[in-house]
Amino acid sequence: MIKYKIFHKLLIMLAVLLVPATLLFAYANQTSENVVKETLENSASKQLEFTMQRLEQSLRQLEIQTLLLVNDSSIKAYASSWEFPEYVNHLLMRKNVEEKLILQSQVDSLIHELTVYWPASEEVISTSDQADFNRVLLSHTPKNRWLVRKEEGQLSFHLYFTNPSITKPDLSNVVSIVETTFTSDYLRSVLEGLDSSGNGNSFFYFPGGELIANDEVNGNMISLLEKKNVFNYTSSSQPQLTVLEMDGVEYLIQTIHSPSLGGILVSYIKINEFLNPLNHVNLLVNGSLILLFISGVAISYLFYRHFRIPFGYLVRKIENLGAGDYTSRATVKTNNEFDYLFERFNDMASRIQALIENVYEERVRTQEAEYKHLQSQINPHFLYNCLFYIVSMANKSPEAVISMAKNLSQFYRHITRKAGTDTTLADEIRLIESYLEVQSMRNKRLRYEIDIPAPMLEMSVPTLLLQPLVENAVVHGIEQKRESGRIRIIGVKVNNQFRITVDDDGTGLSSEALQALMNQVHNRQSADETGCGLSNIHHRLIHRFGPESGLSFSTNEWKGFRVTLQLSYRTQEESVT
Repeated sequence: MIKYKIFHKLLIMLAVLLVPATLLFAYANQTSENVVKETLENSASKQLEFTMQRLEQSLRQLEIQTLLLVNDSSIKAYASSWEFPEYVNHLLMRKNVEEKLILQSQVDSLIHELTVYWPASEEVISTSDQADFNRVLLSHTPKNRWLVRKEEGQLSFHLYFTNPSITKPDLSNVVSIVETTFTSDYLRSVLEGLDSSGNGNSFFYFPGGELIANDEVNGNMISLLEKKNVFNYTSSSQPQLTVLEMDGVEYLIQTIHSPSLGGILVSYIKINEFLNPLNHVNLLVNGSLILLFISGVAISYLFYRHFRIPFGYLVRKIENLGAGDYTSRATVKTNNEFDYLFERFNDMASRIQALIENVYEERVRTQEAEYKHLQSQINPHFLYNCLFYIVSMANKSPEAVISMAKNLSQFYRHITRKAGTDTTLADEIRLIESYLEVQSMRNKRLRYEIDIPAPMLEMSVPTLLLQPLVENAVVHGIEQKRESGRIRIIGVKVNNQFRITVDDDGTGLSSEALQALMNQVHNRQSADETGCGLSNIHHRLIHRFGPESGLSFSTNEWKGFRVTLQLSYRTQEESVT
């Protein structure tokens, strides 16, 4: 009985992964949003509180300077300078007061104007050219605190200190009055510093709806803030937080009261602008979760459609095939569907292995037939020539007959002993030497040179690897050109490969003929005897030493023919070197 477990386990695992992951990401997103909001609120609140503290400190400093100025001895003395007998002293004292006012206004950039009034003499000294004495205005103006005036469409802020501080309504007991004035430009610079912190925009709100701002403020926001009584929070020195929604945009509003000026410093931040990157990340995460869930469902369906159903069908088919004489090989038990598949797979593997072995043996037999066919091509031709030489030299030179017979016997002894098996390169060289000695007796022009490094002589190679190449050099090269007669065999090692070249100074081949021979040999064509022998050697090398091995052909420096054997001999590299 087949047990179907993997599919159910996959569904359970997928649910166990997706559900906690979804809940965890949702909680993380909410937590991140709360942290960002809280951080934003704290940062804006601290920045607003710090800005107001600096403003109040500047106003306190200005009040102290004004108080010191109203009690200055030279200002007091100037009130009675008209009683001096000399008018020059009066002018000198006035000049002294003017210099003090100018110096004081230049020291503090907050001061816009400084003015001193003397009610008794109705005199005025000011840093402004437009100052004049107005008793009615001075008598009705609040003293010892800041007041706001709107002049020429712009707000200005004034502070009056008197000497003495307690005054009569008609100012008859007042010696002097000092007025300190600054404009809304200073408050705009304060707002600019607050806005540069990057937490939003800000403005000052004063009773009566007067605003000071660097940027245009939405009137709907002012109406909404007035409707929510946001501007009535004047008792606390800490920023007050309000969250409002307007035109689909959520704003974080923070307000703090200025005790000195009586206005409200308002900072408003578009929460959505700060949460947009986080919302974008949340959108990507949620999209990824949805995609992951859809992918999980799709994978489950595909797994069911392309594995569960075909596997049941395969089981039924295998049971039908199992009626044959198959044996089991698998010993590992997985306790799932693959147990049954393993059992049937072992049966198929046995048959596949048998087929592979049959094909391999057939290939070996085919290669052996090619090898023996090569021998049948080489041996008769060579033997006939040698016997004809012996017959022709029997009466002329018995020594030549003996040498020929000796080398010929060594040659065939080597072939008979090594036929169909591997040999060393040293044995192949000895075979070639015997062959070339025989050929040199027949052709007195023949000279040969063999230079193979000693380490290469120990390598194992197929038999009759070089002899057909040397025979081609003699028969198709040297014997076709009267003045030729040189054969050179050189072996070298290049990286992980051995290279053996066989050169002759025979007729050689043109570039077109070389290319045609290359195609013929590599494609295993056998249009003539030479092509068949070279093709067999080429494919024997590939079969034995790998696809990087084989034959290549070129023209040498003698304008003759060169055959290069490439052998990738990694398996015996260490022993050879």
